[in-house]
Amino acid sequence: MTAINPAKLKIQCAGLSEYYAEPARFVSGLHDLLAFYSARIRQTSLSRTPLTLQTYQVPAPVLRALKIELEEYLNSDPNQGLKLVENLWQEEWVEFRQLSIILLGNLPTTKPEALLDHIQYWIKSCTAEDIRNLIMTQGLGRLREEKLKQVLDFFKDLIQNGKKSNTQAALFGLLPVVENPAFDNLPVIYNLLAEILLVEETGLVKEITTLLSSLQDRSEQETTYFLVRQLSAAAKPRIFRVVRQVIPKFRAENQAVLKDALRNYS
Repeated sequence: MTAINPAKLKIQCAGLSEYYAEPARFVSGLHDLLAFYSARIRQTSLSRTPLTLQTYQVPAPVLRALKIELEEYLNSDPNQGLKLVENLWQEEWVEFRQLSIILLGNLPTTKPEALLDHIQYWIKSCTAEDIRNLIMTQGLGRLREEKLKQVLDFFKDLIQNGKKSNTQAALFGLLPVVENPAFDNLPVIYNLLAEILLVEETGLVKEITTLLSSLQDRSEQETTYFLVRQLSAAAKPRIFRVVRQVIPKFRAENQAVLKDALRNYS
């Protein structure tokens, strides 16, 4: 692997950023930059998907440095930024998809509908779980900070659509909301999660338990009450599995409450 010289990398990224308004030249230059830092080029099959993307396997600082150089351009000309995002996404390379998502997540939010349209299309057309997770976390970065209500409404629409892939995407997106200590409207999250548990009978236990663990970190008492309420309202097999998996994280007194609820409603 070519060693990274921060000064040289900055110069390279600054030079590439000059093609911001010329997506074709930017794409060509990005291939050259990634090849320069590539450990090796190989086909890599992303998990749980037939989609195969190529990857340069470059170290993470390369994309971070490029994002920094492009931030000023994104803020001064977001429309051109959206065009660049679209061109990057069309390249079937992991790093191009990653950069496309990162840039979308840093665009100004003056036209949130346009950004959400891209998110919607990406999660509909991409079956790679790794990339879908990145879309719903980093791709919504600035929108989540500046237009949170609109983002939460978007999650609600995904959940009410009823498709498992959309529900999974919403669960990916909800996690950074819960993990933000400045966010204090946890009842909104519990309500969305209740909809998921009510409709989706099988699957997504991993994603649900991850979100519940984060909710427990934020408010163990509220999360305990939520789980007891779910067991009493709809004692379904998946809810039992979810509760059993998260019980060890709780304090002893709340573990006792949850175990009693499991016995009472099983």
